[in-house]
Amino acid sequence: MREIAKLDDIPREGLRFTYKDGPFDEQGILLRLPSGAVRAYKNECRHLPMPLDDREPGELWDPERRFLVCGSHGAIYRPENGLCTAGPCRGSHLRALPIVVGGDSVYLDTTKIGGFFDPA
Repeated sequence: MREIAKLDDIPREGLRFTYKDGPFDEQGILLRLPSGAVRAYKNECRHLPMPLDDREPGELWDPERRFLVCGSHGAIYRPENGLCTAGPCRGSHLRALPIVVGGDSVYLDTTKIGGFFDPA
């Protein structure tokens, strides 16, 4: 396991990070929800494999900060469980990443993704 971040260092808008999945560099999003729960997802729309924040203005959230939104396709995802509630991939889920919260840190369980965390 590799540390992604300290809990107190996760910004309100989420923390983007890079990790390895086999030979590939992938992008992840780490979220700390208002309830205190922590979630991590692959930063990739389920409609077409593009980062959610790929288009200008590069935001992950809707204006009310209630849902994650794909800037390219308009898909809307619940941050609690990654479920797409509207858009071209309605009913699918963002790919959840295996994390473990231990003490004041969040770790990516690299044994379950086939790679290792790259903090760069």
